[in-house]
Amino acid sequence: MGVQDLWPILEPVRESVPLYSLSGKTLAVDLSLWVCEAQHVQAMMGRVTKPHLRNLFFRVSSLTLMGIKPVFVMEGEAPKIKAETMSKRTETRFGGFKKKRFNAVLRECAEMLDYMGVPWVKAAGEAEAMCAYLDSQGLVDGCITNDGDAFLYGAQTVYNNFNMSSKDPQVDCYQTCRIETELQLCRENLVGLAILLGCDYI
Repeated sequence: MGVQDLWPILEPVRESVPLYSLSGKTLAVDLSLWVCEAQHVQAMMGRVTKPHLRNLFFRVSSLTLMGIKPVFVMEGEAPKIKAETMSKRTETRFGGFKKKRFNAVLRECAEMLDYMGVPWVKAAGEAEAMCAYLDSQGLVDGCITNDGDAFLYGAQTVYNNFNMSSKDPQVDCYQTCRIETELQLCRENLVGLAILLGCDYI
């Protein structure tokens, strides 16, 4: 979730870009987002035993063929202040996955990524915070996550609404430099918005 109603506020700087335009870039990917999405693909329900692995395999294969280098980020332990929110989110997002089950799914994904030779890291806390850190330090060229609080953690470029189902796959791109110059919202302003609008912590 991140920050309540943040995406509509950022809509004026949203840029839809072809996925192919990201060729040559290294991107930090919030893995839990993809695991969640795989649980709700109607075409796989009741037909695919491990939809998270199937989804991950084909997405990684497609990105690699496009020349995009993903670095996956696994969820770590959420701060205690956010434990209740995370519990509710897990129940909603992952179809009733218990924490142990979710962690087992992440381990399966990590094992497959190892076999595919794709790098991954485990965050000390939340995955989107680690994605933002890697981006802010210039270690990657952007983040793929639907959690808007990545901006509050310092992300410079965030891609969301990742979709590979169409013949011309697109992704929405948001850049912090445009948020600052066009919307007059710096990182501190975004933290203030989170307090006013509500977020995972409040």
